[in-house]
Amino acid sequence: MAKLLTKQNLRKIYKMLALLPPFNEWRLPAAHRVTFEVVSNTEAYGWFINDPPRIQIDRSCDDWNKITHTMMHEMIHCFLWYSGHKDFDAHESKFKKYAKIVCNIHNLKEEEF
Repeated sequence: MAKLLTKQNLRKIYKMLALLPPFNEWRLPAAHRVTFEVVSNTEAYGWFINDPPRIQIDRSCDDWNKITHTMMHEMIHCFLWYSGHKDFDAHESKFKKYAKIVCNIHNLKEEEF
């Protein structure tokens, strides 16, 4: 059985999401400029690291919903960084503003996002 959680598939998922609202209206780096990694760390489902741009998704994301929801979350951090916000890694008002937009469009629960 093929694995869904691979760095190659993470790149494809990022590309796909970048074509869909609201990401298609946001300034994001092209997928080939972002490194994608599958990691083992129980602290969080995902991380965005800015220099160089890297999105890491934890192995515990073992289904489509967890992977794509985590990718969307990290894409918000990536967007904030790429737009020059110094607090791109925080979950404060800026992040929450964009998370609300993503959750409304994709019918996700903000408190779980």
